[in-house]
Amino acid sequence: SRSDFSSCFYIQTSDIGKISDIFDFAKNDNKKVSFRSGGRSYGDNTLNKENIVINYKSEKNIFSFDENKGEIVVSGSCTIKNLLNYTIPRGWMLHVSPASQYISIAGAVSNNVHGKNCVSKGYFGDYVDSFEIITPKKGIIKCTEKENSELFFSTISGLGAFGLIIKATLRLRKIKTILVDTQTQFVKNIDDAMYKTTQLIKNHEYNIGSLNFSRYNNKILSGNIYSSNFSEKINISNFNGNASFLIYFVNFLLLINNLPLCDKVIEFLLSKMTSGKKVDKKIVQNYYQMNFLGDKFLPLYNYFFRNGFIEYQVIFDKNDYLKAINEIEYLLQANNYSSYMSSFKAYKASNSKYLFGLEKNGFCITLDIPFEKGKKFQYFVRKLNEITIKYNGQVYLGKTPCINNEEFKTMYKNYPEFKKLKIYYDPNFLLVSEMTNRLFSDFYNHKC
Repeated sequence: SRSDFSSCFYIQTSDIGKISDIFDFAKNDNKKVSFRSGGRSYGDNTLNKENIVINYKSEKNIFSFDENKGEIVVSGSCTIKNLLNYTIPRGWMLHVSPASQYISIAGAVSNNVHGKNCVSKGYFGDYVDSFEIITPKKGIIKCTEKENSELFFSTISGLGAFGLIIKATLRLRKIKTILVDTQTQFVKNIDDAMYKTTQLIKNHEYNIGSLNFSRYNNKILSGNIYSSNFSEKINISNFNGNASFLIYFVNFLLLINNLPLCDKVIEFLLSKMTSGKKVDKKIVQNYYQMNFLGDKFLPLYNYFFRNGFIEYQVIFDKNDYLKAINEIEYLLQANNYSSYMSSFKAYKASNSKYLFGLEKNGFCITLDIPFEKGKKFQYFVRKLNEITIKYNGQVYLGKTPCINNEEFKTMYKNYPEFKKLKIYYDPNFLLVSEMTNRLFSDFYNHKC
């Protein structure tokens, strides 16, 4: 999101033996360590001011693949794109994928990512059979639901706080095609989006809404819901995960504008471009076009903002959703903030065993808010979090870098369990990032 920066000691290695050496060095030199992989989180997950950031890049992405069972062993540094390039020609793909193909498997596990089929297929961690993780105290540990199960369920959604994921075994789904039938339905407001999505998820696996929520209109107006199922047409071809030159050219034109004097007009056009026109239609597209919308149409999106942006993704139970959104709308208007691109999606609660899982059966709103330095912005995000807490919502931690310790403990209930496991697997508190410093500040400040 380009809204925060740190000067760190950055180390990239493909030698797993060096990880333990770095842990020892950090302990002796009073340094802390964080992990970076795909670098696609929108917050301060991997920042570590004046401390060490490790980027482990395995020399191999794919270790083994059982084509009969659909079971694949991949490195933690393997990206979604690496994996799909290998599996799709063989007729297999992920059950759940986030909206960027450049996310690493380790990042997907640590943030327990989800996709446009959250209601029907759940979360990334639901399809992880095992993984190997290297921890500061215990070295390399193999984790499954039955073997080291506490660490297994805590590493999934655990934000990289316990160790580095070296490799993982994933269950894939068998496919006959990469084509999807997508239905577009116009929605006139957020109430309409809720109603239509509730109907569409009954018969469509993938559902995502793009809404017009800009300062130009001062409230949510229209948008589209895109609902998809795999096509009946057999088509297994190579996975093409690249945006075209024309798309990059259009993005570059938006970039050189840099949202100067005409920022409200460009903001409105961006919002309209993603929310679409008043049209209901059906199209056939490939999986890449459907699932990786940002990679396909807005590959330079994070460069459009002069000072970066904050993505605020919040999930509410369906009974509280509209009341909460109305208050968020009013707060944006009152403080003259806007969202340049806003998405809408249905959710189901994740497995309760996950340490920092999302617990809501409802809907999310995702706001991309231009970052402005100063106390006003801090006041604004505190008020946003007050609304989230008031309506028992949760922010998604991999995308939202503006939650403090007290707010976090109110939204996520497993803090005591985290403390116990952290002391056991990392008693010297070597694994620390600016994100975990922010979320766990009372615990860390007491121990460090």
